Amino acid sequence: MAFNGNLSEFGVVALLQLPGTNHLTGKLILEQSEARAEFFYNKGKLVHAVCGETTGKEALLEVIDWLEGDFAFDSTSHTEEVTIEKDLQNTLMWALKEQDELKKRKEEEEEAASELAARKLAAEEQAAREQKAIELAERAKAAAALAENLPEPVAIPQSIIGDPSAIQIAYLINSKGQITGESSAEPDYLNKIKPILSAVQSFIRDYPNKAIGKTFIEDSELTLALSGITEKITAVIFVQHNTRMGVLNIELGKFLKSLKSSGLEILND
Repeated sequence: MAFNGNLSEFGVVALLQLPGTNHLTGKLILEQSEARAEFFYNKGKLVHAVCGETTGKEALLEVIDWLEGDFAFDSTSHTEEVTIEKDLQNTLMWALKEQDELKKRKEEEEEAASELAARKLAAEEQAAREQKAIELAERAKAAAALAENLPEPVAIPQSIIGDPSAIQIAYLINSKGQITGESSAEPDYLNKIKPILSAVQSFIRDYPNKAIGKTFIEDSELTLALSGITEKITAVIFVQHNTRMGVLNIELGKFLKSLKSSGLEILND
């Protein structure tokens, strides 16, 4: 008796029982993708099974949950090899029970891995929060150090800035990041530039070289430029937003030239 078909229409457990129910002798072949399993029967008794390098009842574990693939029964194939001693029903019950235990262990391992990943993520988030707290504390410490013994800024007269000019406000900042000179501006504008100015002060304080070269910054709301006048003093100008880089460079050059010829004592400190 020979038969063949698709596993999606028959099911592995029912298929493995079929030769036993009909007391068949021969080989049942199951194929799925590149995997192949062979089950040998002698008058309905399953005596040998092989799937890849796995033999005996363990071969059933390889195929027990197959839902797709092809099968064929060849009644002309025989084997003298015996790797399965128990009857077919006991062997199938063992395979089904073992499959359930394997699934349970896999679920437990996945749950443990998920819990470990969650703990790792929580630890990383906690470490990030702690690092953020350290950074905030360092910034607060730096701000306090910056404010300590803060010199009274020298007024930068409008004559140095020039009129007309695209410059909205100008600053002189020392190597400690402290403002030592500033021009006048509307309070609303001062509040607007405060966060950027603070960042610029930190940049100047932490700059590793002796004097800062010309630097231009433009974002969605503000445009500014800075340049070292001496090793200890950096000039910073905020200009009208969307001022072209060429104009900004000219304004910075004029401002630096006026500063150097102004005779401000602060430039000699």
